[in-house]
Amino acid sequence: MGTILLGVDALHYAEEATNLTRDLCQATGDKIVILHVHEFAVGRFGRLQVDCAEGDAEQLISEIRARLTKAGTEAAAEIRETHVGRIAKAIIEAADEHDARFIVLGSSHSTDLPHLPVGSVALRVLHHAKRPVLVVPRRPVPVTVSATQVAAATAG
Repeated sequence: MGTILLGVDALHYAEEATNLTRDLCQATGDKIVILHVHEFAVGRFGRLQVDCAEGDAEQLISEIRARLTKAGTEAAAEIRETHVGRIAKAIIEAADEHDARFIVLGSSHSTDLPHLPVGSVALRVLHHAKRPVLVVPRRPVPVTVSATQVAAATAG
């Protein structure tokens, strides 16, 4: 039995990554370490958390852990802190400390390059990790538009 590190971002949470990690662990018996890294800026204004609102990440990983546990998957939750721009390094260090078989990240958004659903943190982890990294793309949310909405948008 091994460990899979699941990195989550409270602002751009990709449920697809969690679901895939759960499925992998149910098939292999691995456990999941759910990781969020708080990013802090330090300057004359003091120390400021810039990654998400206070408590958002803690609530999110607690909910993810509860869902995974309910599904029969062993899961632990972990919060780390780092300076601005060092999230990828913190993810890689956590994976090394847990001796993770691989790292799973959800894509947060598309970059400026078309059809490349990898953000800067995921890209840095891909380039610097010494273990496999799986970046799970988001499925586009289908947009449904009613006839009333179309009429309102085209009127005037």
